[in-house]
Amino acid sequence: MEIQGLPAHPLLAYGPIVLIPLVALLGIAMIIRPAWRITLGPWVVLLGFAMFAMTFLAVQPGEELQANVDSTQLSKDGAEMDDALRPLALALLVAIVLLVAPARSIARGGRGALATLGRSPLWNIVSMVLVVLTGVLATYWVIQTGR
Repeated sequence: MEIQGLPAHPLLAYGPIVLIPLVALLGIAMIIRPAWRITLGPWVVLLGFAMFAMTFLAVQPGEELQANVDSTQLSKDGAEMDDALRPLALALLVAIVLLVAPARSIARGGRGALATLGRSPLWNIVSMVLVVLTGVLATYWVIQTGR
């Protein structure tokens, strides 16, 4: 894949490098300030979808680039790390949605399953732990992949 005649991988690789830590930090900010789950939450979810899409787009050309250049151990290691980044980005997105959706449901006066889930103290702890764990792990992984 090319963009304006240049290989796409180096151009697209900066998306996950910026968006994964940003989504992780915003998720942690929503843990610290629960009211932000209602106001900021939908924007963080949209940013999370963009993060996942950019991660997917950055990995695809990287695989094509590796197939077209001489393979070194460094490029093979990078490709393996890229493959693990997709599920981590997806896990972070899911964790953010699981943090935001119940809070939004409660704010809208919902009485369904999401609102019930959001009122559970255990669920709040689980969703917060998921956001922190996936955020830290995905950020660490994107840093290691970029090395």
